[in-house]
Amino acid sequence: MNKKSMLFRKKPDYERAADCYQKAAQILRSPAVKKLSDAVKAFEDASNAHVKGGAQFFGAVAMENAANILRDLKENSTSCDRYKKASAIYREAGNAEKAAESLMKAAKAIAEDDVDNAIKLYLESMSIYEDEEKHIFIGDSWRACLGLMMRHRKVDDAIQLLKRMIHNFEILDQTDYMYKAQLSVVVLLLSKGDMVAASSARDSFGDFMMTREGQAASDLIQAFEDGDSAAVESMTKTQTFTLLENQIARAASNLKNVCEQCASDMTGARVSASKQASTARKTEGTDQKQATDPDDEMDDLL
Repeated sequence: MNKKSMLFRKKPDYERAADCYQKAAQILRSPAVKKLSDAVKAFEDASNAHVKGGAQFFGAVAMENAANILRDLKENSTSCDRYKKASAIYREAGNAEKAAESLMKAAKAIAEDDVDNAIKLYLESMSIYEDEEKHIFIGDSWRACLGLMMRHRKVDDAIQLLKRMIHNFEILDQTDYMYKAQLSVVVLLLSKGDMVAASSARDSFGDFMMTREGQAASDLIQAFEDGDSAAVESMTKTQTFTLLENQIARAASNLKNVCEQCASDMTGARVSASKQASTARKTEGTDQKQATDPDDEMDDLL
């Protein structure tokens, strides 16, 4: 190719190409045609053309459309991948909210197949809102993440998430939600039977103990320490606990059983310790008798 032909060579018309791919995708996914796999490919091609043409937002929308079709086809892993790509393109376009929403959709696509990665994606979605100081939009992400953690008994992860949200609620000056999150931490620590950690967490929350939720936490810890499962059951039926997030409220409703188990374990430990002490005293008494009875030894020798 000579210099003259290079000079007059036409540049790719990405905008027109994207429009053609977009129209093709719409036709392919229509009920009359319904060639969904081909529609996915057309949307992906439209996305690439938009991005190359500098129209990142429309490129992200096209990629998200491809992901939506894959989701409906139950191709969960591939759908997740396309949502992640859409999220990255939205970020290039400067649209943090849509980027975070796409990561949420990616997490939801694989939530039942790959729990750990789904949790990671929810947390990444939260990070986008936090980095952009848009904490007000974080609600859907953290609640979905908490629900997934609790359904799969990832209690330690749920505790860390709640502590993270305590900080976010403080930034938003949403004290009612903050106190509920603090009480939720205490509930989950007690659900593990860890009264020491629950008490320590309550004490670390500053003015929390001066609130209704803080008093409820203190009363609950005291009931656990007393082994009073009836008091635990009565407390966890009050609105202070039933109005917590659904998964936390369920954990609270089971604390009566946890309290009974802890009381049983402590009783067993005391009985075991008492038996060991009794055995030790008997052994010590026998040793002392043998050491202080020389006449018996002489009789044996004679």
